[in-house]
Parts: sequence; structure tokens; C-alpha cells
Amino acid sequence: MSKKVNLIRTRGLGLSIRLFRYEKLDMTATTLTKTLKKHTYAPKNKKDITSGFVKVKTSGTNVITEFMSGFKVPVFSYNESGDRVAAHYVSVDKATVIIKTDSSTIEVRGSERLARKFVGLFEEATGAKVNILNLNGGIKQLYESATDITAVLLTDVEKGPLHQVEFRGDGIQTEPEVGMYERRYKGSITRFRGTFSYPFSKALYPTVINGMKGSLLIYGSGDGIPEKDVEWIVGMMESAA
Repeated sequence: MSKKVNLIRTRGLGLSIRLFRYEKLDMTATTLTKTLKKHTYAPKNKKDITSGFVKVKTSGTNVITEFMSGFKVPVFSYNESGDRVAAHYVSVDKATVIIKTDSSTIEVRGSERLARKFVGLFEEATGAKVNILNLNGGIKQLYESATDITAVLLTDVEKGPLHQVEFRGDGIQTEPEVGMYERRYKGSITRFRGTFSYPFSKALYPTVINGMKGSLLIYGSGDGIPEKDVEWIVGMMESAA
């Protein structure tokens, strides 16, 4: 009998992940768990756009939690006079957060706006300094591990007034122009979309890697993406940083 596979459900087209590295924080996973539990998500009413943590737990050297935050959403309609008026509602979003105390890295499985709010509250609660996990050129390792590259962005190009260039197509990793802009014009790959063969599920998921923002988007459908596959690609990014 096969073991149960832990699947991560995707919202929308895929799973969005943002990676960070923190410093100026010397806490064990147990102490950090206790600290975050003091900042529970507890809105006072339906219009409260507060943020906080729920289900905080320690798992070895990791702290795993869900981060929740409210966002004000305007809804427009027309009154009896035909004037356009706005009413504001609160939309609550949620992200899974994994804080890895052995490597001082943080994985946020959620939107960019949620990640920004998480960073703000985490820094306030712990006194830590959190920065985006910039791959600093390490993205080339992932680029060379991918197949069927359909888009690649090169920045820091030194070609007159041209500072960045983006190529789009099918299987463009074999096109000589990409390499030419790297070598001759000193461009750096900072973002690309390609396909990875994920080792656990053996699935071929199209994936977008953004080295400057420390983010990735895995396009997956069906029942979800196996967590072991997510751990694999995140581990590659952390090792490349």
C-alpha cells in the first residue's frame, strides 16, 4: 500500500512562492513559535483589516504557520441619482509560511501582497531584518536544469542605450542570441519560464523563476502539487542563492 501523498492545492493557475533570508534574529524554533503565537490573527469585526498568525507549530528546526491578512476591496455601484458610489469590503487572504531557523530562510506560499504584510509583521514581532532571497547570479544553475525555455529576461545589458532584453519563443535555450547577450554584452539572466521534471511526481510543470525577487510560480492543475516536489525546487533556489 503506497504512502499518502501530501498535495498542495493551487489557487488560480498555479502555486506562487516567495523566498526571503532574515538576519539579526537569534531564536530557536521553539522560542520563535512562542513569539509568533503572541500575534494571532484576531479581527475585531468584519471590517478589520488586521494581520496575524494561526496554527503556529514547531517541526524540527522549522516553524510552520498560516499567515492571514485582511485587504480592503472597493465595490462600485450607482445610487438612485445615477452617481457612481463605492462601498468597501474586506477580503481575507491566507498564506502558508515556513521559517527555517537552520538556514535563516523563509518560504511564503502566497501572493506578493501577503508576503509584504508578513514581512512587516514578522520584523515588528521579532526585531529581525528580512530581505528578498536574491539569487545573485545563481539563477543560471536553475536555467541550465530546465527544458523548453519559453521566455528569458536578461538585465544589466551593456549595449548602448539598451539595458535589458527579453526573448520569447519555444525551446529558446538553444538560440545563440541568448548566449551572445550574456557573453558579448554582459547580460545576466534574472527571470525565465521553463519546464522542470519534478522528481517525486515525475510531472513536467512549467515554472517561472525570478532571481531578483526570489520568487517562483509553478503552474499546476488537478488535485495539487506534491509537497516533496515543492521542497525540491525551493531547495534548488536556496542552494543557488
